[in-house]
Parts: sequence; structure tokens; C-alpha cells
Amino acid sequence: MDGENLYGAVWKRRSVRKFLDSQVEEEKADILRERISEVNGRSGLTIEFIESGDAFRSVKTLGRFRNVRSVMVFKGRTDDPDLFEKCGYYGEELILTATGLGLGTCWVAATFNKKSESLNVKSGEKVVCVSPVGYGSESISETAQIPAEPHRRTISASKFLSGIGDVPPWVSEGIRSVQFAPTAMNSQKARFRYADGELSVEMPRGDLNMVDLGITKLHFELAANGRFPLGTPSRFVTDR
Repeated sequence: MDGENLYGAVWKRRSVRKFLDSQVEEEKADILRERISEVNGRSGLTIEFIESGDAFRSVKTLGRFRNVRSVMVFKGRTDDPDLFEKCGYYGEELILTATGLGLGTCWVAATFNKKSESLNVKSGEKVVCVSPVGYGSESISETAQIPAEPHRRTISASKFLSGIGDVPPWVSEGIRSVQFAPTAMNSQKARFRYADGELSVEMPRGDLNMVDLGITKLHFELAANGRFPLGTPSRFVTDR
């Protein structure tokens, strides 16, 4: 799925916890596996698509999951210093890919059985997050347009962004996409600054914050041509 289609999926994605008791079709599962292989090649991660709901059998806290039969496991080498940010960035790319296929997903950082053998964690690997994959009780719209307002509570664009002078349209578009980025507990801690033609983003350090930073960076990049290097703070390198 190219960047344009991933960007379109930003507006369709919803967190799904209740699924139909049906398997993901092999054709769509193969697309996800192919994309995961490609993402792992670019990132050095070891993400897997696993058709098993064992990881969710011991969920006892927030967000009860039902009928989970397929899971994306976002993981990588324990010695990767950027593991958490990479899992956020590339994991969200895969989340949006699944959304584009009409599948429901949900970022899960804690409420799952990390010791489940179904996660296929190898020596030297660490699981960062997982996402169930399947058909939610409410289907994802195939014709969704950019909505006028975020579909959930979010902070205002002015709180995300500070700086000096007029903000160009590409920055505003990027921040708009960031408002729809999922974050842990809807915390939305990333802060952007624009001044003298340069944009940077900063996030308080912490494992889950770094996952959120990766997700946030991807959302901005999909709306504005360019990229962020890994790390915080990070200055946007524009292709414009």
C-alpha cells in the first residue's frame, strides 16, 4: 500500500475490541505477511502475523477483547536502542495497511498475556505491543473522507504546535493528521515547534512515549512530504 492509501486509512482507522468470530481471508493475510516482511527488511524488526487468540485469553483489565483469532506482534531485538519508536512507526504503517483492507485493529501495550507461546518470542527478542486483527462488529467505511473533527477526544492543534511566524499549509496538514494518531491512554504528549522554516518534534522519554512518537511521526509524514530521523527531539527533513 502506497503512502497515499495509507494516508486515506488515517481517517478510517478505529480501535476495535469486539470482533466477529471469523478468520481473516487468506488473501488478506498474505498481503499483511508480505507487507510485514518488507517492513522488517527496512526496520530490522521481527514483527509477525499470527493466527491465534491465545495472547488475549488472560485479559482482565481495560478493553476486553472478544473473538480475537489473528494478532500482529510488534517486536524486535532487545539490543535495538530504537526498538520502541520503530515498533510505533512501522507498527502503525501495518495498522493502516490492515485498515485499508477493511480490517479492524487496536494498539495493545499491556492488557495481554506476554508469556503466551503463541507470540513466538525468540531468544534476544522483546514484544513491545500487539494488535488484534479481524472484522469488527462495525465495518470500516470504504468511502470515508477526511472528517471535520477528530472521532475522539484530542487536544487542539494550537496545543500541539508552537513557534514563530505564519505556519505553512503542509505543517497544518501534518498536525491535522497527528490529531488522529492513536497514543497510549490518548495522552498525545508530542509537541511540535515551527520557526524559521524548520519544524521539530519532541516527546518526553519513556518506552510507551517512544511508541507514541513513532506513530505520531508517521502520521505527520503521511500528510507532509518528508521524514523525521529517529529520536527526540527530531527535526523534519522536508522533500518540498
